[in-house]
Amino acid sequence: MTAARFYQVKTGHCLTGQYLEWTKNRASAQCWWCRCKKQTREHVFKNCGRWKEQQKVLWKEVWKETGRGKSRYPIRDLLADDRCSRAVLDFLSTTDVGRLAPAPVEEDAQSEASEWEPRERGEREEERGAEAERLGAEVEEPLFLPTPAFMASAEEE
Repeated sequence: MTAARFYQVKTGHCLTGQYLEWTKNRASAQCWWCRCKKQTREHVFKNCGRWKEQQKVLWKEVWKETGRGKSRYPIRDLLADDRCSRAVLDFLSTTDVGRLAPAPVEEDAQSEASEWEPRERGEREEERGAEAERLGAEVEEPLFLPTPAFMASAEEE
């Protein structure tokens, strides 16, 4: 899994705010770890406050291997330099850089609203079951569930 993230980072197709905004999977390129305005590869490898300790280790290893520090090493060059591969892999294995991004705040509100329907349906079924037990009838599971709205039009054709 770390190797896959390594190649995604290397090609620029990793889960960063910038990439997800470009692919229209996020409304903003904002960093979800430190709230920086733009989360890029450069940001997570050099400046993100969430990964400061891991960045220190990474750049110490890069310095040992190449004699270049983070201020003089663009990320594209770091990722292209085979001498730095081990340090980058270690960095990725100790961080969540390039892993699944958390849902944006505005999407959380939508997903919470969409959870109400199944909850309400479950509560109604529990109420029917309790009512049936109170009346002495056996609780039966319905043979068929209602047709979802998106499939209703297909049945009419």
